[in-house]
Amino acid sequence: MSDKFFTSENLTNLLKQNAAIGIVAFGELLVILTGGIDLSVGAIASLSGIMVATFLKDGMAWPIASLLAIGVGTLAGFANGLAVTIAKITPFIVTLASMTVYQGIGLLMSKGRQVFFKSPDFLVMGREYFWGIPVVAWIWLVIALVVALFLGKTIMGRFIRGIGGNKEAVRLAGISTVLYETMSYTLSGLLCGVAGVIMTSRLTLGTNVMGQGWELIAIASVMVGGGNFNGGIGSVGGTVVGVIILGLIGNIMNLLGISIYWQQIIRGLIILLAVFSSSRKKVGASA
Repeated sequence: MSDKFFTSENLTNLLKQNAAIGIVAFGELLVILTGGIDLSVGAIASLSGIMVATFLKDGMAWPIASLLAIGVGTLAGFANGLAVTIAKITPFIVTLASMTVYQGIGLLMSKGRQVFFKSPDFLVMGREYFWGIPVVAWIWLVIALVVALFLGKTIMGRFIRGIGGNKEAVRLAGISTVLYETMSYTLSGLLCGVAGVIMTSRLTLGTNVMGQGWELIAIASVMVGGGNFNGGIGSVGGTVVGVIILGLIGNIMNLLGISIYWQQIIRGLIILLAVFSSSRKKVGASA
């Protein structure tokens, strides 16, 4: 329906637009595998972006600024994990509240304005290509491989998946569910920090609106990719497919000039259908 769809410019833009969200979706996957949910992923990514932009504005070297911003995201995820595991607060409530808190911190840091900086070397990550593919897409691919190996080949990854499958059985086996649940939220925060840094490099500024709505896209990507809110079910490959499918749908609607309001409605329906399909699969497996 659009002669612009199969152009190299559109396809590379599609990769650029969804790489950061794809990284955030991996963090959401880790949390959902434990049977939890993280509504603060977009706010953490925005906060990390504001932090790296502020550090760069103050003249800090970009590698140090990036690591510190990722560290901020990691600490934010760690705080979420402690509230869920130690304080025993429902993940939905914890991350809904922390989303507001992190958004507020970002507004305080930026004074509600966009944060501009000058760092040509930092912008290479968001602008350059390697073998005709955006650097940010390569970063997404590398992180996908790392997370897939973590979940499939390490004991820690298997424990995280096991907690969502049967938390009580994992606990009775002498495994610390507190440790691994907290780890899942911490890693989610770390990945959100990476995504925030990458997106700031692409946008060439820090802004509080960057991560708005990312939590819904991340959750929908995991669900479309075969995940389940009850935990224990989901994969990196499925999440990548979910991100690409949602990205394609958004890209197609933009090319066809469909109103952003209708796009919101369609995305909401996709999430609803994905969750419904996932729950039906769970019921069928139990039967």
